[in-house]
Amino acid sequence: MTAASPRLRAAVIGCGAIAHEHLGYLASSPRIELVAVCDASNATASFMRERFHARAWFTDAGAMLSEARPEVVHVLTPPQSHATLVRMSLEAGAHVICEKPMTGAAAETEALLTEARQRGRVLIESRNLLFNDGAIAIDRLVKDGRLGSVREVDILLSLDLTAGQFGDLNLSGAGVQLPAGAVHDFLPHLAYLFLHFGGSADVDRISGFLENRSGNARVGFDHLDALIEAGETRGRLRIASDVAPPAFRLIVRGTERSVETDFYNPFLRIEGGANVGKRAPLEQIGSGIKLARAGVRNFFDKVRQHGTYHGMPRMLDAIYAALQAGDKPPITAADMLATARLIDRIVALGQAR
Repeated sequence: MTAASPRLRAAVIGCGAIAHEHLGYLASSPRIELVAVCDASNATASFMRERFHARAWFTDAGAMLSEARPEVVHVLTPPQSHATLVRMSLEAGAHVICEKPMTGAAAETEALLTEARQRGRVLIESRNLLFNDGAIAIDRLVKDGRLGSVREVDILLSLDLTAGQFGDLNLSGAGVQLPAGAVHDFLPHLAYLFLHFGGSADVDRISGFLENRSGNARVGFDHLDALIEAGETRGRLRIASDVAPPAFRLIVRGTERSVETDFYNPFLRIEGGANVGKRAPLEQIGSGIKLARAGVRNFFDKVRQHGTYHGMPRMLDAIYAALQAGDKPPITAADMLATARLIDRIVALGQAR
């Protein structure tokens, strides 16, 4: 930062669990003055103001926008309230960073992006996993040409969606109100990862299944298995509630090498190149050593709370740096619209059954 880059006035609407990830950055960054937090609960808003040293707290978003006059607003509420709060923030003259999924349909996303453009404001939907260590490492391999040309992107999320906020009737799970139910809350991650590493926003064909296999009606859908073709890239996107252990695996396969990582328990395994055929055991030995080292790193990462959201501060810092400099943001409107359109097509798999 320089004297020519004054701090941006930022505020948060919605002080649930994800707000801790945003506010940790906002409270410590020299780019930002945290002017307000807002939540429907008096106790929560007051606590978060004190915990993260915000200047003020509110329980009414309209009052906050009018009195605190933030230049950037983080919308971190349940998905069904996003569109209203995004519009309110844009009308108040603020840029907006919105948690995923920003809306339940591509048409809604496009309408919000159009309004932001017309008002000369930036609207960004969060995609923090692209800023995690594993994704950055794979990006580097792709850009350096070590994988050759990318041909396949496979993503598997195994997580019990019938438990916790999605399936437990005693808890609040707003995400299940989305068109694809519990699955929909995670679809943005799978969609943007595929589009990013697949390198094409033009999806030619999609087929597969979006189902409820648990019998828990509250979750809506809890199983996804989709095959995608986009130009020269193929993909398989899966969400499974009945597979253990919990994992979030990303595999990118190219014409020269393949690479795999996991966002829950990170490692990086590269296969191919010279170590094929008779030399394959050398690759296995090397991968085993690297996996053991990854296990040690993961242990210490958990101790120092370098968890699944460790890419969030990087993403936010890149966004704020672009806003300060007047540069193109790291997540563009075209990126968000392509993601939303792919999600629409995945959701249609369930509606067709």
